[in-house]
Amino acid sequence: MFGPRADDLTSRFARELVAARATAGLTQRQLARRAKISQSFVSQAERGQKVPSLVVMHRLASATGHDLAIRLYPADGVRLRDSGQLRVAELIRGALHTAARVRLEVPVAPAPDRRAADMVLQTTTEGVQVEIERALLDFQAQLRAAQLKRSGMADQLGRAVRLVIAVPDTRRNRAVVDNHRVIVESALPIPSRRIWSSLRSGDRVGGDGLLWVRLPSSAR
Repeated sequence: MFGPRADDLTSRFARELVAARATAGLTQRQLARRAKISQSFVSQAERGQKVPSLVVMHRLASATGHDLAIRLYPADGVRLRDSGQLRVAELIRGALHTAARVRLEVPVAPAPDRRAADMVLQTTTEGVQVEIERALLDFQAQLRAAQLKRSGMADQLGRAVRLVIAVPDTRRNRAVVDNHRVIVESALPIPSRRIWSSLRSGDRVGGDGLLWVRLPSSAR
């Protein structure tokens, strides 16, 4: 049951390694030297014939100037209900303009890829993907994962899709965002107030942004 999925992940890592090495302008020999492994191993890894250990994957990623990110996705069921994210989704949906079409847990790619966008809002003017993060544990990794899902959703819809990352308005989450202020302002420039205003009025969000959601005290 795990064979095909494991093969798919191995192939994906191989493709991304080739792309990362090319972006860095490295030969296989140069990459091998930086990662302290053999060139033959690099060659086999890039062809999906060898599965590097997690430590070696990290060394290969670092040697090409990249970060290695690993994330677990639910295999079955509705993640929003399982994690408590549904409450955040309900608050957002309750504020939406009546013309907006809302879908929850929308697959972003064909099987066996099980990733799903938490919420997809569609109006006559734009599509908005809302990713709900109850806690910002590794902001850069969470942002990258959301951006990758948005890319898949845009391909599926055949149109540009805005990305909104919704997080509970807590001191902890505010502190994480403050520590990543430059990244937030660059990748998510639309302010929370403007996003809320656009969602309520049905106007265009017009860009990517971070949405602060105030939860009732009992739900925090």
